[in-house]
Amino acid sequence: MRRTKALLPVSGILLALLGALLGGPATAAAHPPRPDGARSVEVGRYHDASGRITLAIFQSVAAPARSIWTDHWVPVEDPSMIAIGGGATGAEYPYGAYLTASYPSPDFSSWIVSSKDHVNARQAHELTGYAIGMKIDGVSKDQLRSWVASCSGRRTSPDPESAPQVTVRLPSDQCTLLGGGFQVHWTGQGNIATASYPDEAVNYGEPGKTWTVRSKDHQVADPARISGYVVGIPTSLPVGTVLARATAGTTGGVQHPSATSAPPNGAWALSGAGARVHYSGAGSLLWNVHPYLDRGLQLVTVSSKDHMVADAASITSWAISIRLA
Repeated sequence: MRRTKALLPVSGILLALLGALLGGPATAAAHPPRPDGARSVEVGRYHDASGRITLAIFQSVAAPARSIWTDHWVPVEDPSMIAIGGGATGAEYPYGAYLTASYPSPDFSSWIVSSKDHVNARQAHELTGYAIGMKIDGVSKDQLRSWVASCSGRRTSPDPESAPQVTVRLPSDQCTLLGGGFQVHWTGQGNIATASYPDEAVNYGEPGKTWTVRSKDHQVADPARISGYVVGIPTSLPVGTVLARATAGTTGGVQHPSATSAPPNGAWALSGAGARVHYSGAGSLLWNVHPYLDRGLQLVTVSSKDHMVADAASITSWAISIRLA
């Protein structure tokens, strides 16, 4: 079985070497440089029950509207935090703008997102990206980034396919899952995300050690590869033991399904967002993976829709949350 390669902390000229370290058929396109002027705003902040883990959600809108957005960076603006999770919102109406990437930057400073409209229904749209930042009391940013990098990785599907998928595993059983992401390497008319989720997770139980991602072309053939990203942290830290839970919500049987999940209770702090579309016909495409706060509640809402061809589907939202014990 192909081994997951760890994401290592980098700075300066080492960024140029990271692509070779990670490997994968689409490495050169996978790690763009952070654009000058990338900005975000903090939209919510919360803690675990210990009070020692602090997380915040940052938001950035890519504008003005265009048909395709590629590698929009959402930086974590708190200088003491690193990015461990995120998501994006394209557009539901009138035709749809769908997600093709949602993954961590190599240095964990930002979350990177991409979207596109699709054939026969061009739609200029703004893309909203989200990044979840984290810090731990008594731990420096550099130390936290090193820990997370040692427990994170990327894997790319080997050959272009109409509906590629790949599963990436935490580098060690001594790591705890924080979340994950995806990047579709499409080259023609488009290949759209349909899943990015913890596939070993048990609802209200441990999230497991793996993250699975899937995508598909639609109406027009466009075989592509897909990269899956897993983000983790050592379970045993000098400041305590990291515990994690996965919680899910599923709705379905409609052409525009949407589902919401939340951590088990206020003791847990949201660290990652996942989505899985369950379609059986032509397909239902992800346009929304949204971690957010609503009146103090930590939530993840995910949404998909059919495109030009009717297909009632269901969708599952996953919320990954953590706390120190």
